[in-house]
Amino acid sequence: GGLWTVLPDGGRIWQATIQSAGALNLSVNFDDFYLPKGSRLQLYNDDHTDIISTFTNNQNRDEGQLGTWFVEGDIIWVEYYQPPRTKGSPRLNIESVIHGYRMGKVNVLVDRNRGLNDSGECNYDVNCPIGNDFDQKKDLVKKAVALLNLGNGHLCSASLINNALNDKTPYLLTANHCLENSNPALWSARFNWVSPTPVCASGGDSGDLQTNFTVSGAELRAKNSLSDFALVELFNPIPESWDVAFAGWDNSDANPQFEVGIHHPNGDIMKICRDDSGAQKVDANGTQTWLIGGGTHGSGNGWEIGTTESGSSGSPLFDQNGRLIGQLYAGQSACNGLENNNDYDIYGRFGISWNSGNAPETRLKDWLDPTNIGHTTVETLQNLLNTPDFQLIGELKIYPNPASTLITVMNNRYPHLSYVFSNAVGQRIHSGSLSNTMNTIAVDDLSEGIYFLRLVDEDTKDSITKKIIIKK
Repeated sequence: GGLWTVLPDGGRIWQATIQSAGALNLSVNFDDFYLPKGSRLQLYNDDHTDIISTFTNNQNRDEGQLGTWFVEGDIIWVEYYQPPRTKGSPRLNIESVIHGYRMGKVNVLVDRNRGLNDSGECNYDVNCPIGNDFDQKKDLVKKAVALLNLGNGHLCSASLINNALNDKTPYLLTANHCLENSNPALWSARFNWVSPTPVCASGGDSGDLQTNFTVSGAELRAKNSLSDFALVELFNPIPESWDVAFAGWDNSDANPQFEVGIHHPNGDIMKICRDDSGAQKVDANGTQTWLIGGGTHGSGNGWEIGTTESGSSGSPLFDQNGRLIGQLYAGQSACNGLENNNDYDIYGRFGISWNSGNAPETRLKDWLDPTNIGHTTVETLQNLLNTPDFQLIGELKIYPNPASTLITVMNNRYPHLSYVFSNAVGQRIHSGSLSNTMNTIAVDDLSEGIYFLRLVDEDTKDSITKKIIIKK
């Protein structure tokens, strides 16, 4: 199926649509995915307001499997572009389409809404203050947390995690039970989904942020049910321009003074919870855990701030120093109106995950300390050492600059924005309209040099021109 269009320069575009009536969002699983070098694939909705990351031959794997993030709406466009003189042919076989009702509610078989503002009212958005002793640390470590689409109609949470070499290897830590009936090659993750208008257990609705920091595909590195951990490595590095972080950790298994969880309950925008009692070590039917005591389990009254819910599984637990010490395994905590129910949660212990089992496939140390440096703690690593270079017009960001393969235009303000991309002598190379979300302009086929990006607000005819440097 689909329609081929031949462009004047000899390039070709193939477009196909997929419809699932009544879906509020859709995601796609490929079981045979191959793109020739230089070609690219994009998925977007019917009115071009939601466009997910561009796929290139960097996503090719021997197994040919790949899952995508959600696209809003019940129609998804699959668009493949191949430049002139491309060698080879693409293979794009769609195995399944995940039909969703709400952002995050991803399976018609799951009889519950999941998504923005679907978590309980006692939750605290991650930007809510939770104490002067942690707020500054939180502003950094929240950048490591991701919402996971497991490609099977279910969701988990996860965190990017640092290693002793500080080399930005894209490891993602989540729960072992998130692997049940799922394949990491079909996983996709979204970072930085944070409310710009935080609601702090007051019953209001959190504002949305139309960012699209999404990645697709991962490979399992290690797992163990003893502490319910799973470590995967993303297929591709985190882009240099992304304001994310790689969480630091403490493998000493020392009891924390207090602990903080950051997570995506029920597929909702990022939330935070805090327990001041100090987690206790507990054997939970053979799984070695940290217990946030509450209800009939341990001492304490559950979380002092917030709660966790379904979808929070795999989310990180941080100690008072902002270092990761576990990931969510199970529990009974939930909301009871604007208060939580004072019940318990349990997290698999990072200190147990570190050296459990007798092979790299069953423990963390071989991956997170590959040269055996022997650190018991590693600090959180920021992906960006400084703010990316962008021109700010209202809520408009353009980055990176210099660029080599893609320019991202983050537009959260202008509903009718157009662009013209030209070379130094004024010849038009690309032009078109930009959605009021994240947009990418491919520049991988351009030679090094100076270019110009002109943006026009079609409602007011105001414009701005930004100099872009292409550097390979």
